[in-house]
Amino acid sequence: MKKIKNILKVSIFVIIGIFSLQFVVGDISFELVKNLDIFTSVMQGLNKNYVDEIQPGSLTKTAIDEMLKSLDPYTEFIPESDMEDYKLMATGQYGGVGALIQKLDSFVVVSEPYEGFPAYNAGLRAGDIILEVNGVSVKDKSTQEVSDMLKGAPDTDVEITFKNIFDENIKKVKLTRKEIKLPEVPYYGIVAPHIGYISLSSFTMNCSNTVKDALLKLKENDPNLQGLILDLRNNGGGLLNEAVNIINIFVPKNTEVVSTKGRLPEANRVYKTMQAPVDLEIPLCVLINENSASASEIVAGALQDLDRAVIIGEQSYGKGLVQNIINLPYNSKLKVTIAKYYIPSGRCIQKIDYSDKTNGVGRQISADEQKIFFTKNKRPVKDAGGILPDIDVETDSISAFTAALYVGQHIFKFATLYSIKHPTISQPDQFKLSDADYNEFIAYMKDKEIKYSSPLKMELDKLTKLAEDEKKLDLIKDDIELLKKKITLDNQDELLHYKDEITNILTPEIISRYYYQKGRIQYELKSDNFTHKAIEILSNPSQYNNILSVK
Repeated sequence: MKKIKNILKVSIFVIIGIFSLQFVVGDISFELVKNLDIFTSVMQGLNKNYVDEIQPGSLTKTAIDEMLKSLDPYTEFIPESDMEDYKLMATGQYGGVGALIQKLDSFVVVSEPYEGFPAYNAGLRAGDIILEVNGVSVKDKSTQEVSDMLKGAPDTDVEITFKNIFDENIKKVKLTRKEIKLPEVPYYGIVAPHIGYISLSSFTMNCSNTVKDALLKLKENDPNLQGLILDLRNNGGGLLNEAVNIINIFVPKNTEVVSTKGRLPEANRVYKTMQAPVDLEIPLCVLINENSASASEIVAGALQDLDRAVIIGEQSYGKGLVQNIINLPYNSKLKVTIAKYYIPSGRCIQKIDYSDKTNGVGRQISADEQKIFFTKNKRPVKDAGGILPDIDVETDSISAFTAALYVGQHIFKFATLYSIKHPTISQPDQFKLSDADYNEFIAYMKDKEIKYSSPLKMELDKLTKLAEDEKKLDLIKDDIELLKKKITLDNQDELLHYKDEITNILTPEIISRYYYQKGRIQYELKSDNFTHKAIEILSNPSQYNNILSVK
């Protein structure tokens, strides 16, 4: 009762505050006051009359979440309990034990500990099942629930009970949480003669300095560096200022790189580079895919509009909206969309119109509605659909069978078993899965269930049903049976048939057990189509210049 009285007091104070603004904001103040009054009355009515005791905090959060959901996916309420997640989003830092986790059957399992952090130092490794946190069983809890239990203020203790998926020996350790800082640049290095590579995973605080330092080290290690690849694939964005600073590494000071326009005057801003650049001349390729969003699109789009880089890969996500953080009472926050951003050509790449919804879903802007803009060199580019690359590269697809192995976590489990049986392996760029290793995997899979439906067999079943409906099944029945025999393989045959693509997924998973994220990236670059295309272009100056010239 005391708790709800406090909440109602806050609501009354809010109403009084809004009344004081009525002469400033006009008629809308009455609508705000009226609806806040209705909301407060509903809460009072529930508290007084509902059959069971209500939870005011839970009800209020539900109401807020549903209200914000009607606007756009990026406007959200952040309660005090989610502050660590907010901190991680903004800074790449959080208080915790330092480990990636994922769901495995009824429990959550460590998928990768971060080197040098509490979980790693205490001996937790990929494949360790978390059984209890602070004596509380985590069976059937979600990954997010377990993550929330593991996170907390630095220098506080947390006790974890765990065991490996291939070992019944239960262990218990007490960890002291630390400030965990995720690497914005998980890997950089020389990937071809005189070609540098930098992977940027997020736009968190000071990530531009990390990118700058990586570039300077690459130039120091190879004074004849003739090209750079900046990998923004699967980078969902982050801080706009950091995007501007990264662009600044490659373009002159005082260059306009992005502007924002919103309903309120203070949301209208122009962002220019403010520092001396690091390198105005080095040929640059930026890699993007469908998961490159927000700040990633600002960097890729601005460099494209300024003809400063060749963009390679897939069409990006298409998020052209800017959010700001508003502080609320009781240590909570509101992340609210305040503007759209526009890159140097004048285009906004926002793909979904959230002001025009059908059944709660925003309308995707059609190709016919997209407008043509022009880069510095007068190359045509389009708005309202993400960033279209200058050079398209498709992600390699995998068979449904291999996907079933991955989703069923057979790849993950075998890599864990392999690391137990093999204490060491060679360096990531030298390691190769041998035929004997693969045969070991086939033997491991012998008694495993694979939840898999062959797309080819599914199509054949459709054909059979169609022939039956058309009264023509008797005419082709023998042919269908013959086809079924040809395409139906048992699991062992499938493992041999898809050996190459399974090996390409299994190998980096094994490498990550020994060399973690850095080693995985280092290995995958060897067969990465996006990187190979960038190397090809950067190794051919005339091709690079031709792409950026007037069309």
